Amino acid sequence: MQTLLLLLALLALVVPMAAAGVPAGGVSAQALGQLLREQSAWLAEQSDDPAPELPGVGFERQPALQQRCFPDFREPLGVRIKGAYDPREARIYLDAALDLATRLDQSYLLHELVHHFQVHRVRFREAEPHDEASEEARSDGARPGVPPAGAEARSRGRLEGEAYRLQLRWLEHVGVADPLEALGLDDRTLQIIERSLR
Repeated sequence: MQTLLLLLALLALVVPMAAAGVPAGGVSAQALGQLLREQSAWLAEQSDDPAPELPGVGFERQPALQQRCFPDFREPLGVRIKGAYDPREARIYLDAALDLATRLDQSYLLHELVHHFQVHRVRFREAEPHDEASEEARSDGARPGVPPAGAEARSRGRLEGEAYRLQLRWLEHVGVADPLEALGLDDRTLQIIERSLR
């Protein structure tokens, strides 16, 4: 009987939270949208490229996130994935255990938003008109602003490094005293990430 009462009491706590619209991540959908708009505006200030349309945001538990990021691994990973970006869906997936009321966990949203901007940047540059003379002058045969064939795999480290560096800069911008320590990174690890091929 006590177990039944305890379950009913827990259910009574869960229902009002769902009714109030508080999703995984610890913030309301309205607060999440506001944070996404603010971070997007900040990222647009950091580059010359226009801000893309905002991506969708979803929350997943670790097994689903790990499968999304590493579909060929059958065993659970020994690391916790904070987020992932799916460019086909234009959607960010965040760890359901994140608390987006904290600056550190907000920075993982920003990190994935950087990847959304990166995909948009390539598409934006592909749509730009091209100067035939400059195209002919390129030795790699690629159009200006468009990576040559195979460059995506070679540049993954650079793209990930850019996302980490902007995440660190944003944490500093919002007043986090030691962003590297907050993320559990050091300069050497960041350089390894930037030089990695995959």
